Amino acid sequence: MIRATLRRAGVTAGVLALAAGLISPAAAADGTTCRTVAVPVTVAGQTGPIAGTLCSPPGADVVQLLVHGWTYDRNYFDWPVEPDTYSYARAANRAGYATLAIDRLGTGASLRPPSLFDTFNTGVEAVHKVVSALRNGSLGTRFGKVISVGHSLGSVTVAQEAGQFKDVDGLITTGYLHTINYLNMPMRVLGRDYPAMSDPKFAGSTPDPLFLTNLPGTRHTFYNESNADPAVIAADERLKAEDSLIDFATAAAFNLNNADRELNIPVLVVTGDKDLLFCGLASQDCGSADQLAAHERPWYGPGATVDAYLPANTGHDTQLERTAPQSTQAMLAFADRRVGAGSGQRGTEPGVRPAVAAPPPTQPSPAAAAAAMAFQTAVLPLADAYADAVRDVPGLGDTSNPLPEANDLLVKIANLTNQTLGSLPPQLIGAL
Repeated sequence: MIRATLRRAGVTAGVLALAAGLISPAAAADGTTCRTVAVPVTVAGQTGPIAGTLCSPPGADVVQLLVHGWTYDRNYFDWPVEPDTYSYARAANRAGYATLAIDRLGTGASLRPPSLFDTFNTGVEAVHKVVSALRNGSLGTRFGKVISVGHSLGSVTVAQEAGQFKDVDGLITTGYLHTINYLNMPMRVLGRDYPAMSDPKFAGSTPDPLFLTNLPGTRHTFYNESNADPAVIAADERLKAEDSLIDFATAAAFNLNNADRELNIPVLVVTGDKDLLFCGLASQDCGSADQLAAHERPWYGPGATVDAYLPANTGHDTQLERTAPQSTQAMLAFADRRVGAGSGQRGTEPGVRPAVAAPPPTQPSPAAAAAAMAFQTAVLPLADAYADAVRDVPGLGDTSNPLPEANDLLVKIANLTNQTLGSLPPQLIGAL
């Protein structure tokens, strides 16, 4: 009698436990798990983290390293507003990939060295340390394959890292080409920035005046606004980050020595047909995916496969415009086809993203407030006037390239320079 009662109780407890597991998403064993991680780096005698969010579906052994662009942070690839539409990380997790979305050196929760030491090359070396950590298991899993995914300045960084260290299995660049529209880039971007210490969001945390962020109301610069949700741009205003002017300036010459000349891995180029920062004058006529692939092909090694996707009616922020789902689909299809998702479980529920602490708003100092006023009254009108003046100018107001010979000459010089200087230490090459 007692045994029968215990058996019945055990069966009842087992059924209840099974039911609890089925109705409690938090307890589900097969969902994606997310946690905050940090890879230590040392710059100019300061040691601190490259911080990020690592999300892994069960069994994942292929990871995508997600590296944001200028004045963004890890939120770019894991957008918290309508994430089912705009979060590339969530989509990659559902496809069986682990993702590590990081804050680049000098941004977000990562180490902020003095700006003079926050150079393009130190940022490249920091990303290399992250790739090494993903491969050696120091973040908890020894990933067999790493795919680097970048946006804008993050694409410049991951392409340079891959070319210098040849330690990744695939490369996806977005909002990027190996050539830059050197007139549009400074006027449309830096012309709408000001010292971060002038902004209440960063006044209490920025190291020095050479860290910049966008002037209020100017995040629309990165979008083709006809293809963007106003709610996304409004969120972008709230989530904007700061970045080092030195990083920006030292990255500008990245293509004078082409570190990717002997990089023989699969590459996908995703650039919008309305990207006025990388397409256009002396760069590339962004009229078709075939044009993008043909443009990028000479920059990579003979064994590389170079694919391209051109999202229509899309500006610089490919993952934050209404065409983001199509770009995401193209990126994941490339990763599946060229690298493979490995043994990661597909179709998992998204993991809960850990909260990232932000510095409290701080009233800027009188000097910083005066600097902000000066930028708003002097610099910003010039940037806006430039945009109006070149609206109908080929190569500046659109993404056509009236000087294709300039790009052809640059790739020849860059490859020859790398062929000559490629044996020099990568630290020096990255600084050229």
